[in-house]
Amino acid sequence: MEKTFHNFNLASSHAEIVGSFILPERIKEARAQHASGIIDSQQLRTIEDECVSGLVSRQKAAGLNVITDGEYRRRHWANDFFYGLDGIEKVTITEGHLYQPQEVMCDLALLSGKVRYNRNHLFFSHFEFVSRLAGDWRVKQTLPSPSQLFMTLKSHNGNILHYYGSDNDLIHDIVGVYVMTIRRFYELGCRHIQLDDNCWGRFCDPDSLNRLIVDGEDVSAVIEKLVGINNMVIDALPDDMFVAAHICRGNHHSPWIPAGDYRFIAPALFGGLHADRFLIEFDITLDNDFSPLRYIPADTEVVLGLLASHYPQMESMSMLAGSIAEASRYVDIDRLGVSPRCGFHSDETLALTEQSQWDKVELLLDVACALWKKPEPVMT
Repeated sequence: MEKTFHNFNLASSHAEIVGSFILPERIKEARAQHASGIIDSQQLRTIEDECVSGLVSRQKAAGLNVITDGEYRRRHWANDFFYGLDGIEKVTITEGHLYQPQEVMCDLALLSGKVRYNRNHLFFSHFEFVSRLAGDWRVKQTLPSPSQLFMTLKSHNGNILHYYGSDNDLIHDIVGVYVMTIRRFYELGCRHIQLDDNCWGRFCDPDSLNRLIVDGEDVSAVIEKLVGINNMVIDALPDDMFVAAHICRGNHHSPWIPAGDYRFIAPALFGGLHADRFLIEFDITLDNDFSPLRYIPADTEVVLGLLASHYPQMESMSMLAGSIAEASRYVDIDRLGVSPRCGFHSDETLALTEQSQWDKVELLLDVACALWKKPEPVMT
């Protein structure tokens, strides 16, 4: 597949933010007051609006070219989008599930019927609000990927057979819902979608991969299916919708998971996904293997997630420059950029402070200025 290369590219800015920012204490307090009945939903919405407005102004002042609403209105990076679709319900759990060494309380998204498009999804009004604030700045709308929804429903063993005779039937509906949803964002003026996906880590981590193989999983077929789900959506979008894919490795309660590099999945994922841009997480403290980037198509951009989004220690400019130079052996440096590894918000507890978050943003922009050129706001 060949897509038109859009006028928004990394030549205009080599620094990017993944999406979320640390949730302000004011929103946390307002949510607690709302849950207690002290304030109503409109008062909560007003506080969220004011906090998003402040964040947009700060992103502009910092010099970021692509802005988001910080995902301030979300309680979970993926589930809030899923809950807004028809046919998916929120199921509150009383016992957590294991995420690295910690137990996580994360409500489930389960089927309550066929998955259907919701023209009144709250994410549409959220985008309209931040778009009005953005003015000439480009707004990036982040969404969990279609493959993320598929794996979420499958991993919970969630009552799929009550509503679907096969995985293909479910995939058909997921693809249809995403195409209609993203086309609606397009109608609202969105030209930059980012699909966040943490499905791939299980195929990078040797222990996780071995368990899948021992359990009889046809790993290659699963990877091909997940890439195919996303491609069916991307291929159905308007040519001037810029599609980025964030390959997420996890940032809940500050751990970064799982271990392993991208060698096993690179041919199918990097070489096969029809994205205009990849945002790929690496670990600056490790000896990264950038050779899997050789599978990236020549006309596709890569943003290297090198700044830790879960601890406050500042990265070395020289180490960052070295990693970027190494990656440029496989991807033309003009098609490279740099970002934090993940969003800054990590559900409940976080080692990163708000000040260190903005220090990271400043470092990010300093790296872009030093290695490429000073970013200037993109007029859309």
